[in-house]
Amino acid sequence: MSPPHSVIPAPPLAPPGTGSAAAARPVLHLRRALIWRIVLIAVAVLLSLAAWEVRVLRQAATAELPATASLVAQLLNDDLARRTSSFDRIDIEVPLTPLDRLGRRISFCVEVQHLMRERPLAQSCLSEEPVSDAGRLLAPWLRTGEIGNAQATRLLQLQAGIRAGTIVVTPNWDSLGQMLWERWLVLGGFALGFVGVVVAVALLVDRSLRPANEVLAALARLEGGDLSVRLPPFALSELRSIAGSFNRLAARWAATTARQRLLTERLLQVREEERRRLARELHDEMGQSLAALWAEAEVVSTLAGQSLPQLQPSADAMSRTTEHLLEGLQRVLSDLRPPALDRFGLAQALQALVAQPRRRAAQGDLHATLEIDGDTERIPDSMRVHVYRIVQEALTNAVRHGDAAQARVRLACTEQQVSIEVTDNGSHVGVAVPVPGHGLLGMSERVSALGGTLTVAPCQPGGMRLAVTLPLPPLEEAAR
Repeated sequence: MSPPHSVIPAPPLAPPGTGSAAAARPVLHLRRALIWRIVLIAVAVLLSLAAWEVRVLRQAATAELPATASLVAQLLNDDLARRTSSFDRIDIEVPLTPLDRLGRRISFCVEVQHLMRERPLAQSCLSEEPVSDAGRLLAPWLRTGEIGNAQATRLLQLQAGIRAGTIVVTPNWDSLGQMLWERWLVLGGFALGFVGVVVAVALLVDRSLRPANEVLAALARLEGGDLSVRLPPFALSELRSIAGSFNRLAARWAATTARQRLLTERLLQVREEERRRLARELHDEMGQSLAALWAEAEVVSTLAGQSLPQLQPSADAMSRTTEHLLEGLQRVLSDLRPPALDRFGLAQALQALVAQPRRRAAQGDLHATLEIDGDTERIPDSMRVHVYRIVQEALTNAVRHGDAAQARVRLACTEQQVSIEVTDNGSHVGVAVPVPGHGLLGMSERVSALGGTLTVAPCQPGGMRLAVTLPLPPLEEAAR
């Protein structure tokens, strides 16, 4: 079964560039797939490195915490021992200035708690660099889980090892968040550079595949019927060989198609000439003989009525039979070569063709109308019979295969082409579109020989539409 909309193989010539977009699509898909895959890999690597940086900073903060706490305790205890005695256990002050130099190297937070007082003696977070808002936003990410409670505790001692309080050292999460932000910025810079490299590689790939793109476009145009397509000479010798083979194949295909078209057109002309010769001979020989026989039968019938009444029935039968033979001969002659086409022209012949009664399978006849737009005299004599045959076969199909009650024939003629459109309201039961064998195969061969296109499609809500486009030769060539 044919698809709902089909073009019967009367090969239309696709305009240049018709298949370019479709042919370029595989290359575009390849470039897009390459970019997306590399970008996805880059994003995955970037996210992995970002997570790795979080893990490294968290581990480093906890790993260095005991050593930092010991150094902080030593600095504070030494400073406290120089400023106080062993008897100043209650009223002591613990400035954090001794930790300034250490804070410029290591980021940490310190809190000094008095042994007897509830409030801390001192607390501060030391950092070598200022913390931005982004660093503060990232700090909670580093402080999640059990590692967020990490701390190192050391004793605050006076002289002679007298305990005065405790020193609690914790990571400076804001500073670590700032460090994480700066490292992420570096990773982002690498990522942008990587994306630039990917784009450059994609452009190089696109440039490298440009010859393949041109080959695909040429193949698409050749598949669409544009036999004039040729490939340009490429820089690479291998591609030049491919282009040469393609061009030779296209040229040979064009020559073969042209020869086949000329042969088919010649066969159609020979067939029409043979039909015309046969119609002329039948008209001259058999037509005249039957006319003479009918006249003699009329004479016999008249004489029999006067002298031999018993011969009257036989004479009347001979007259009726001869008359029927003459009518049948006229129908055969009309099918072989429509007399109106030679006598009155294409427009009048089509009017007579459309007005002919056509009996349907259901009750009633096919009612057809004809619309002509343009000057039919522009159509060459050799093509008029083909236009007539196409309309004739289309109307026959509408009755025979669609049981249509109404049909509309439209003929439009311009300086470049002649268009034929036949629509009907038939049912066309069993097929969405008539298949070759419904009279369309011969019509397709006829249209193909004339270099035209034949399209068959269903109508809404029902029926069928047949459209034929035939190119016309230039006025100078038609005049010759």
